[in-house]
Amino acid sequence: MDLQALYISYLKVEKGFSPATLKAYVKDVLAFAAFLEKEKELNIWDRESVVKTGHRSLRDWTGSLLKSGQTTRTVSRKISALNSYFTFLKEQKIIESNPVNRIHLPKTSRKLAVFLKEYETEVLFETLEYPETFEGIRDKCILEVLYGCGLRRSELLALKLKDIDSGSQTLTVTGKGNKQRIVPFGKHVVKSMEKYREICSANNLNLSGAFFVKKDGNPMYDKMIYRITKKYFMQTSAISNHGPHVLRHTYATHLLNAGADLNDIKTLLGHGSLAATQIYTHNSLTRLKNAHNLSHPRAKKRDS
Repeated sequence: MDLQALYISYLKVEKGFSPATLKAYVKDVLAFAAFLEKEKELNIWDRESVVKTGHRSLRDWTGSLLKSGQTTRTVSRKISALNSYFTFLKEQKIIESNPVNRIHLPKTSRKLAVFLKEYETEVLFETLEYPETFEGIRDKCILEVLYGCGLRRSELLALKLKDIDSGSQTLTVTGKGNKQRIVPFGKHVVKSMEKYREICSANNLNLSGAFFVKKDGNPMYDKMIYRITKKYFMQTSAISNHGPHVLRHTYATHLLNAGADLNDIKTLLGHGSLAATQIYTHNSLTRLKNAHNLSHPRAKKRDS
C-alpha cells in the first residue's frame, strides 16, 4: 500500500476522523504536495523523497499562502493537517523528527462563538410555528436536540434510536475519534422526540438505522441540517451565521451564563481539552463587561 493510502487509512482507523474532516485534511496535504513538487521537485508520497522535506519547505509554503491573502487562521488549519501527516510518517519510522514543530505562525485572534440570546431561543422554540407535517415535526425535534444536547452536526446525523435512553433522559453520543459520552436532556427534548417518533410510526418509517430521516426513510445529510437551521434562524435572529453549530455554541454559552462549571461543559461537549471550551468564557466576559458598563456608578456613560 502506498503512503497516501496508508495515511488515509491512518486517519480513518486510528484517528477516527469523520468523512468531512478526513476530506479536509487530505485536501490540505495534497495542496502542500503540489507546492512541494513544483517548487522543490520533491514527492511527499515517496519514502525517500519525503525525508528531504524540512521545515524550510513548510515555511516557504506558509509564506506563499499568507502572501496570497489567506488568513493566519486558515494557514494554521492547513499546518494542523500537515502535522498529522508528518506525525504519521514519524510513527511509521519514515522520518526521525516532525518538521512542523519548527514552524511558528503569527498568533491568531480567537473569534467569539456566535450564539442565540436567551430570548431568541424562546422565539425559536415557543413563538415560531412549525407545520404539523412530518418535516415540521422532525425539524423542530432536530433543533431541540441540537440546542438541548449541544451536539455537532455529525453527531446528530450519526444518532441512532438505540443511543437514546428515554427513561434516564440521556443520549450516548459518538464524537470525534469515536469517543463516546453521555449527555442528559430535558423535558422539551423528550416531548419533541416522542412527537417525532409518533409521526414516523404513522408514516411507517423504520428508525433502526439513523434516528433522523427524510420522509422516504433514507438518512439525512449535512446540507439538509444547514437548510433547516438557516430557515428558522432567519425568522429568529439577525445573526449572519446560520449553521447548526450555532446551537452548540448557544447550549454551552447558556449553561455557562447560568453558572455551570467549565469542566462539566467540557465533558458535555466532548472537548479533548479545556482550552477548546474556554472560548465560551470570552462570551460571558463580554456580557459581564457590558453589564458592568451599564450598571456600575463609575462606569456608566453619562450625558455631557
